This record gives sequence, C-alpha cells and structure tokens, in this order.
Amino acid sequence: MRSFLVLMHRYVGLLLVPFLIIVGLSGSVLAFYSELDRWLNPTLLKVVPPESEENAPPFDPFALREKMERLEPRARIDWFDLSFKPGQAYRLFLVPRINPETNQPFELPNNEIHFNPYSGEQLGERTWGQASFSKKNIMPFVYRLHYTLAFPENIARFGVYALGVASLFWFFDSFVGFYLTFPARQKQPHHSSIEGNAPLKGFRRFLKRWKPAWLIKGSRFNYDLHRAGGLWIWGMLLVIAWSGVALNLKEVYQPVMSTVFNMRELNTLPELDKPMEKPGLDWRTAHKVGQQYVRKAATQYGFTVDREVSLSIDREHGVYSYRVKSSRDAGMYGATVVLLDANTGELISLTMPDTDALGDVIDRWVIWLHTASVFGLPMQILICATGLIVVILSVSGVIIWLKKRSQSKP
Repeated sequence: MRSFLVLMHRYVGLLLVPFLIIVGLSGSVLAFYSELDRWLNPTLLKVVPPESEENAPPFDPFALREKMERLEPRARIDWFDLSFKPGQAYRLFLVPRINPETNQPFELPNNEIHFNPYSGEQLGERTWGQASFSKKNIMPFVYRLHYTLAFPENIARFGVYALGVASLFWFFDSFVGFYLTFPARQKQPHHSSIEGNAPLKGFRRFLKRWKPAWLIKGSRFNYDLHRAGGLWIWGMLLVIAWSGVALNLKEVYQPVMSTVFNMRELNTLPELDKPMEKPGLDWRTAHKVGQQYVRKAATQYGFTVDREVSLSIDREHGVYSYRVKSSRDAGMYGATVVLLDANTGELISLTMPDTDALGDVIDRWVIWLHTASVFGLPMQILICATGLIVVILSVSGVIIWLKKRSQSKP
C-alpha cells in the first residue's frame, strides 16, 4: 500500500509541477498586489490629498459613474466602490454594451479608468489583464495569469477549470504526502509488551521516529527540504489548495461544503429571460434602500457599519448587491451583504456573520486567508512565503525524481 501511495504521490506531483510553479510565483507577488501596483504606477494610482480635506469637494461615486457612462456611451458600469483610501486613486470598471448592429459587445479601448477622488479628474486608463511589457499592465496580468493561466478571453474558462482540477488533485495529494512522512511501521518483539519501563511506547515512540521528517540534513538536502518544507506549511497548503477549488471549481466545492457543513446554497435565484437593461430602481435609490435594510439589521443584531464597500447589479438575475464592512466582519472587504430586487427594492437576502452557517464561516475564512484579506501585513508575508515555498517544493520534487530515475537506469 505504501509503495502504491509513493508512486501516486510522485506522478501526481509531477503533473502538478507546472501549475504549482505558476500559481506559487504569481501568488507570492499578488500578496502585495496593491502595494506593487502603486509602486509601479504612481501617476495612475496615487493622488495627493488636499491640505484640508474638509474644504475638498464631497466624494460622490454615483456622479463619477454617471460621468464615465456619459464619456463612454458604449460601456456601462455595473459595479463600483462606495469609498476610497486616502491618497489612492479611485477606479471604475467598464463593461461593454451590446452593439445593436452586430449583436456583439462593443470593443472598448480600455476597461479600467482611474480618477482623483478629491477632484474627479481622470488620471488614466488601462485594459485589465492585458499582456504587455508596460508597467501599468504588469500586476493585472499577473493576477490574470494566477486566475486563468492567461488564456485568451474567449477560452479563459478553460484555464479556470484547469486550475480548479489541479487544486482538487493538490488538495488530496497533500494528505498522501503528509501520510508518507510518517515512519514505516516496525514489528515489535513479543516480550516488549511486558517491559515495565517503556517511555517511548505508543505515541511518544511515534513522535521520536517522526521527528527526523521535520529536519533538514546536509547529506540529503533536496529530499529533506521537500519533506520538511511540506510539513512546516502543511496547514497553509491545505487552505490554499481547497480555496483554489472554491475559486475555480464551484461545481465541486459548493455541493461538498453544502453537504458536509450545511453551507448556504448560492446562485439559487432564477435567471431572467434576458439580462435586465433598465432596472426599476436607479442606483441612488437602490443605495438608499440597501442602507435602510442594513440599519434595521444593525439595530436588531447590535453591530455598527465601519464603512460602505460597494454597490453592484446582477443583470442576469435582476438584483442589486449592497456590501458594507461592519464591526462583526473580520475581512478587509466586508461580509455584510444585502441582495434586493432591482425592480421593487424588496429584500431578497441579508448575509452577515450573525446569520452564517458553519460552512459559510469556513468558506469565508478560506477565501480571506487565500487572498490575505485578514491580519494585515503578517498575513501578506505568510502568503508570499507560502507561494515561494510551493515553488521550492515543486523544484525539489523534480530533482528527487530525476535522481531516482537516473539511479534506476542500468
């Protein structure tokens, strides 16, 4: 049995090496996505706050959205932030409208526009994820590489599924690798069971024999590095692998989590016959209705709203989504979300930590850990280091395989 698991671990690992190197390197960079993006593109992403913010024009994301749609009538904005960080530019993402003459989406010169939130001045634009040597495109392309393997847009879903399947194999292979670090069983002599002083029996004996698996010795550096490195960060490897399934292979992830942890079902809303073009509620009204629902929930559950996060519309299902960060939310992007009917304003659902099932809590924390959205800089460093260690484990695994292969040849 152990021999079979060794072979399985070896060859599954070899198949995963290209994926793990790509996601490991790109993931380590993405842990500091915003910081690196601003460092590369200060004129696009940084702004100088006014000397007195009290005298600055009030920030109005709705006005910026309306302004952008007037400037580019071939596009619309279906999602936008409701707040900004001081000293940072404010961005809007453009979605192409359908060209009535061709029944195909309009081709837009760029889809990410950046503004000075204090003045409303447009700072620049770029096409998110575009493969280019331009500094402004580097970080979005790394993100796209990490999420879709940088497949062309028309087949990007294939890259997403490929990474999801690889993550699923990686998740199960992590358990196999962990088991293979255990020392092989030893047959004990019959008389050992009657010895009076046996301090290393049972679990203590196992720990003593397992201890070398956690150490790196100079005599077989690659093997020890591969085995011990995997043990040191085994918990994070599981989190990263399973969150990769969550982000890329929901067809597997959602049923498993719903069955095992009673997770809330997602995407149960019926699709409209055709995407909603003009909702009954305009954006400002939807915002006010969302605020009312959150205020009622805050009174009922005893939380406060730290800041508003975003407002978006799902035209396929005809719903607005209003998100805030409350005093009960751990992640930086908030987890309190109101879904309301885009025509009537009727409340469809209210999601917040107080109403979560266990599966929802696990799901949220898995994603937060993967994206370094909790615990600030220490978590960013940990995710960056984990990505680099994944690459080291992949390379050392290949070196071990090549050595064994050369030794087996006559």
